[in-house]
Amino acid sequence: MKTIILVTGSTAIDQTGIYDGSFEDYQASYAIKALNVSFQLADMRTSFGGCAPNIAHGLTQLGIDAIPLSSAGRNFVDQYKAHLISLGINIDFIAVADDVANCASCMMINDVHGNQVIGFYPGPDNPRRQSPETLPFIDNITLTILGPEEPELTLRQGRILFEHNVPLMVDPGQVISAFSRDQIRELLKLARYLVVNHHEFEVLKTNGELTDEEIFGQVPEVILTRGDKGVAIYSGGGICDVDAVPDVKVDEVTGCGDAFRAGYAYGIVNNLNLTERGQSGCIMAARNLENPETQRYRITAAELAILRTTIYG
Repeated sequence: MKTIILVTGSTAIDQTGIYDGSFEDYQASYAIKALNVSFQLADMRTSFGGCAPNIAHGLTQLGIDAIPLSSAGRNFVDQYKAHLISLGINIDFIAVADDVANCASCMMINDVHGNQVIGFYPGPDNPRRQSPETLPFIDNITLTILGPEEPELTLRQGRILFEHNVPLMVDPGQVISAFSRDQIRELLKLARYLVVNHHEFEVLKTNGELTDEEIFGQVPEVILTRGDKGVAIYSGGGICDVDAVPDVKVDEVTGCGDAFRAGYAYGIVNNLNLTERGQSGCIMAARNLENPETQRYRITAAELAILRTTIYG
């Protein structure tokens, strides 16, 4: 049976500014009050992004049929659509809201150390977007990645897919702070896999009024990403630590988390062990870091397998 991974989340046209300095040095030099700051940027660019297409791009590179379930504004049609088609990504389930001008947009300023200041517009609330139970392939979905979206939409989609016995990789991302205590607890009940960074994990614990042990005891596999320190995977009462790829020349930090998720999801559907899943994710993240923008890197499943051996032994 064909492997299908459904990816929910935003479809975004991003704005990225490059600050040719360090946020830490700036903070040390100038008193920051009420987040009133001004950075002179060395570069500014527009790029295609959004968690759903970003993750779908990584999976498509690896030969997986990854289908975004998302919404977009009118500018998707003349600015983004042809690009995704050229990458071989299925756009049939990206619903365009004709009454909304713009797709989701992430406005980022990156410093020389890869730190980011981010503003995120989640895009249109689109009634034309399909609900998962209407998808003609719902019974053939191997895995769904629930990307960062408004809490009630995330939970509604999660409930439907859970009822159809579709394993869920829950990725609340930057939206986690919008989830209430009860919403977080329900989200964790739906999750087969939970992937978050350290900050998101702390917010999840605080807002959910949960301990580490309660989360690890409830979710079968928790993937805690740690940037250049790699990833810690908690499963079955044990911890699997995987180092990041060493000596990566960073060109673009935006989207490396999505690339990691694509590599990790590839490992899940191909029955790789925890270490190999983490390695696959880290290699994909490194490949994104080494290339400009979020959907410019190229890699194949065969190359990924070789890199796991050459980098990690």
